[in-house]
Formats: sequence, structure tokens, C-alpha cells
Amino acid sequence: METPEDSGPRPGHLSRRLGPVPWDHDGFDGLAAEALPSVPPSDDSMIRAALVRGALSSKTMAELERALNRELWQIGYTARIQRDPANLAVMRVEISMGY
Repeated sequence: METPEDSGPRPGHLSRRLGPVPWDHDGFDGLAAEALPSVPPSDDSMIRAALVRGALSSKTMAELERALNRELWQIGYTARIQRDPANLAVMRVEISMGY
């Protein structure tokens, strides 16, 4: 989950949108996924499938964060989850290479 110093866009990072994922829990309508430049476009379909599996298996924010990172870790990625300041009904998910 984000910390105060993590909030807002990060300068120098140009991300690629992966498309919305439905998630209608905890007051949200869905997830807006973005991949950082280090994530190769060839993995987009695997990442999207992992996001859908994680979203389907969770009903709360805590469950969502665990589920997304569990699914993504298996294919070498991690998720940074935060509220979208431009659309409070959408949860932003930033995908990056695993640590």
C-alpha cells in the first residue's frame, strides 16, 4: 500500500496502460493497470491474466494487494497499488519488475 511519500505521479517514469480490470469492492469500480518501462510489452497478456485472477479472488483492499502480488510474483513482477487521484472509483495498479 502507498505511503505518504509514494503518493502522486513519479517523475521520470513513463508507464504503459494495460487496460481496465473490473473490481467492484470497497467502493471501487475497477483497476487501472500500468506497466513501468522496464516491463516488456511481450508480457502484457500474462500480467493482465494475473491481474484478473487476483481481482476475482479478493473482496477487500488487503486481499487485493496480497492476491495481485502473489499472482504477479509467480511471473516475476510486483504491484504498487494506490487510489487514482483523477478518478476515486478506480484503483491504480503500477506493475514493475520483481525484486
